Amino acid sequence: MFAITIKEFTSLFKSTRSIIIIIFLFGVTAGSAKLISQFETQLRDLGLGDNAFVGGLMILLFLAGPLFVTSISHSIVNKEIDSRTIRFLATKTSRDNIILGKFLGNILFWIICLITALLLIIPFSEAFYFSEFFQSIIFVSYFVGLTIFLSTIIGNPSLTMFLGITISIVLPILGIWGMFSENLIIKFISYLTPYFYYTHENTYYTYFVAIFTFMYLILSLIVFRRRDL
Repeated sequence: MFAITIKEFTSLFKSTRSIIIIIFLFGVTAGSAKLISQFETQLRDLGLGDNAFVGGLMILLFLAGPLFVTSISHSIVNKEIDSRTIRFLATKTSRDNIILGKFLGNILFWIICLITALLLIIPFSEAFYFSEFFQSIIFVSYFVGLTIFLSTIIGNPSLTMFLGITISIVLPILGIWGMFSENLIIKFISYLTPYFYYTHENTYYTYFVAIFTFMYLILSLIVFRRRDL
């Protein structure tokens, strides 16, 4: 599992698409922190000073995070099934280790990216936002787990790319819409997205999102164990 984790982690950093996302992520984070630093006094008067520096990163993750994750990981499993390299991996380790290794490799990639992004804020904020860091990791892990699940149950990489892009656009809309809608169906769907929990007054609600990540992983493991390679 450790070898698969490292392989997945390094392959993400070698991807052109990932490099573009990293540059965009760092640019927006540093740029918003620099802009906010010019209005620090006014923001503190409004009671926003403590979290304003990390605001740009969090907004970027909420709106574009799903697209970032799905665009670089949509074929994380089915690509190897399609190329039959998964058979080689299955002879070296268990199927559970393959799924868990790929999940951990992706999470490690985002951990490094988010730590670096938050370190870029320190010259302006003079603080490292540990709470927001963990909340960001949990938010991203939701979509990593969902992406792995889709890539496990769907064999066509092109189809998972299409579904990934569609979901990354639809979920934020439904999640935010459910906050204001009285429609029971829309509200129910919003409860299945991380947006409901991240917009709740009590911040500890954000940690409930990890339950969904765990469920996606369990479902992926069950499907992958039974799948013909």
